[in-house]
Amino acid sequence: MKIVLSLLAIFLLSLAGQSRASQELLLITDPFPPYNYEEDGKAYGIQYELVAATLKKMDRPFTIKFVPWKRALLKAKNKVSDALPGVLKTDERSQWLIFPEEPVMITKVVIFHRKEDNFQYKNLSSLTGKRVGTVKGYYYGEEFDQSTLFIRDEVSSLKQNFQKLIAGRIDLVVAFKPVGLYTLYKLNRSDKVSYNPTPVYQSGMYMAFTQKPGNEQLAAEFSRILKEIKKTPGYVKSLRKKYIPNE
Repeated sequence: MKIVLSLLAIFLLSLAGQSRASQELLLITDPFPPYNYEEDGKAYGIQYELVAATLKKMDRPFTIKFVPWKRALLKAKNKVSDALPGVLKTDERSQWLIFPEEPVMITKVVIFHRKEDNFQYKNLSSLTGKRVGTVKGYYYGEEFDQSTLFIRDEVSSLKQNFQKLIAGRIDLVVAFKPVGLYTLYKLNRSDKVSYNPTPVYQSGMYMAFTQKPGNEQLAAEFSRILKEIKKTPGYVKSLRKKYIPNE
């Protein structure tokens, strides 16, 4: 009888494990091209493709939804979602998110300027007295965010910032390099705006998991598989060329 009960317990645990493994994951993030975005109801992006390839190899089905960034953060914090793609790691976020060891990508925050200005960025003191376009709610690194050397001109989108820059209403724009280049390409303004390669801030962008039971193991597995996929010769390079043709 004990043997039968033991076998039954093992069988039930196996079924539970299979159920968890096949459970569809809910990913919630904001539209942030060329990293993650949606067109005609379909998801695209450099990070999206890396995440999708990793989850496919893990045999984990998923759904991705796009909402404003603050709402995406709140849903992750309240454990409504299973994971938050495209998030920077901070001490505060580490208290309620599980960050895999491997970032999906390394991103740089740089300064964009009008081509005719030939602006050179060396460090934050280069921004002294300048009017710099920023996007509300975005994190550009602690040092930049806390600096009082320059004037922040906050708007709701990077597109607005570049339009104001070209019109001469602001001096500079701070942005994630791939996002800035992608936005300029879509605006057909790559000939008007350039950037300085010295980064204001550099960090990994992660597929962070919410603090649900089993997600620590899921994050570890995701990290392991992601490393394998990124070793595929030319894979990440081809994705960058696909989404940022003017890089």
